[in-house]
Amino acid sequence: MTALRVLMCDDEPAVGAFVRQIAEGLGYEMHFTDQADEFAPLYLSCRPDIVILDLVMPGTDGIELLHFLAKERSPARILLMSGFDPKIREVAMLLGEAHSLDMVGIVAKPVRAAELRERLAALGDDEVV
Repeated sequence: MTALRVLMCDDEPAVGAFVRQIAEGLGYEMHFTDQADEFAPLYLSCRPDIVILDLVMPGTDGIELLHFLAKERSPARILLMSGFDPKIREVAMLLGEAHSLDMVGIVAKPVRAAELRERLAALGDDEVV
C-alpha cells in the first residue's frame, strides 16, 4: 500500500513542521508550503489524498484555495485549520461542501497534537480513492 499524500498550506512554517512530524509519524508522505501562490503547482504535482488549509494567510487565503480545489474537482479530503472566528470557519466548511469538496472537518489553532493525530489517523483508516 502506498503512503497517503498530505499537502498543507499555512503561512506559519512552525505549524507546518509540527504537522509534518505528526503526519510522517503516521507513515504519510507530507508536502508543505507557507506560500499560498505555491499551492496550485504543488497540488498538481503531488495530487494529495488529504489537504490541510489555513484559512487566513497574507495575499491568497484559504477560501481562494478552496475555489481552486473546486475548479480542479479535487477528490482530496480537506481539513481546515484556523484560529479565526468559529463562524468564519463554519462558513468556509459550508462553502467547500457547496462546491462538492470532501470537507472532513476543522482543527482550531492553537493545534493540539493529540487531536490532530487522531484526525489524521482516522482519515488514514478510511479508504482513500
